[in-house]
Amino acid sequence: MSKKPSVLLTMLEPNEALARQLGTGIARLGADCAAHFWNDKPDAQVLAQLFKEVVRPDLNAWVIAGNLQSFTPSTLSALSLTALASQHLSIAEDRPELQIIISPSQGTLQHLPTPLANASVVTHGLEAKTIALCHTAKKAAPRPYRLNVLPLHGLGVWLECGPAEDPWQGVICGVSKAEPDAHGVGQAGIIPQRSTMHYPIKGMKLQVRSHEFTAWGTQNTLSTADSYFIRLSALPEAVVLGPFPSEDDAELYVLDLC
Repeated sequence: MSKKPSVLLTMLEPNEALARQLGTGIARLGADCAAHFWNDKPDAQVLAQLFKEVVRPDLNAWVIAGNLQSFTPSTLSALSLTALASQHLSIAEDRPELQIIISPSQGTLQHLPTPLANASVVTHGLEAKTIALCHTAKKAAPRPYRLNVLPLHGLGVWLECGPAEDPWQGVICGVSKAEPDAHGVGQAGIIPQRSTMHYPIKGMKLQVRSHEFTAWGTQNTLSTADSYFIRLSALPEAVVLGPFPSEDDAELYVLDLC
């Protein structure tokens, strides 16, 4: 007997009746469904709990449901960071990308941030559509960079970045509407306790598209086995990353988070 698909239902408002209705409907159609209510002031501990559920390899679909007004910039940023972590692991472990389903009520979302750009937006028939998507496996698209998110209780929220293929001669990573407050270089996947950085920089101001970023960086050479880490003082609205810009070249990647 094949295993039932697994669904996580994130309710942006504490509506127990609706959560029960949606969860029961999804379960009736043949999936295991767990539901929880969103904390609209997410810290590292809250994000760590959510990440633990969303990055599970046996999770097939993540459903995010709520009133249009609940998709605030801070909520979208937290959801986007969570999606980034899941997508990073899908690529790293060569497994199907998690299906993300967004179900707004009382309006239409005009824009989805970069990590949620491929999400399915469903306004009617959510339960049936969720089950159908659970059986639609797709591989995550390859990227020229690695970007992971590490929320650690007591240590804050960290971004981890580096090259996906060819080495980078130095690295920068910046955020908009937030500030880094610590950084380091080390083995991919592990925040270093100590690190040696070559000509580190802090507080570089970058204007890219409509965002102003505060970027930190270092001129260490990074291979695919190495990563650069920055700790965030708050959840950002956008992220910029890439190899350290030379005088005539600046190959930077920008991700909107809200």
